[in-house]
Amino acid sequence: MFSFSTVTVFATLALSAITSAVPLSGRDLPLVGGLSAVTGVTQNLPVVGSLPLPRDDAVKPGLAAIFQQAQDKIAPAAAQIKAVNKQNATVAAISGPANTIKAALTDAATQIHGLAGEPVEVILVAVEGTALLAVHEVAGLLAAIIITVFEALGAVLTLLGGAVEPALFELLVAVGALVGTLLAAVLAIVGTVLVDLVAVLVPLLGAVVPFILHLNIALIISLLGL
Repeated sequence: MFSFSTVTVFATLALSAITSAVPLSGRDLPLVGGLSAVTGVTQNLPVVGSLPLPRDDAVKPGLAAIFQQAQDKIAPAAAQIKAVNKQNATVAAISGPANTIKAALTDAATQIHGLAGEPVEVILVAVEGTALLAVHEVAGLLAAIIITVFEALGAVLTLLGGAVEPALFELLVAVGALVGTLLAAVLAIVGTVLVDLVAVLVPLLGAVVPFILHLNIALIISLLGL
């Protein structure tokens, strides 16, 4: 018969074989007794159900606020364009402020599209207070942006006459086209509410209509019936 010491040796060898067969990751795991440290950490973690959920109840800016934000960005850039002379009226000199205007117009159009489905009280609210904008107020704010942009573009056209480089002319057209995008967004949102908007807007734009026609901004020409 095997002695007790012999049995112990065999048991030790068997245990060693089993241990060596366990994958390395399993062998490196902490002992169950070490879970107390982990438990202490997890007790300090927030319960998932107690985490604050994201909220989407922020009030969107209405047309008045969007127009004001856009005009604040456009006006300084337009002034830079109007300040050029025949020596520096180039794509290189004008592209910077022109891109600023393009970005402001694009952002404003995107925000206006985001008002789709919102109540009139949100879309037409004044910048301060709760009063709603009338059609002539919306037309005035929109006209201010259109005039500011096309006065700048028109200044370049007037300065250079027929000597506008094709690349520069294309840049001016690109800026004007985004005014058309903004106008289309406004009419899509409030055209059925402010049915007289176009009729009120067109007379305000008299001074810049020649520049719109010169650049052949088809969308504006079509929407306003120029």
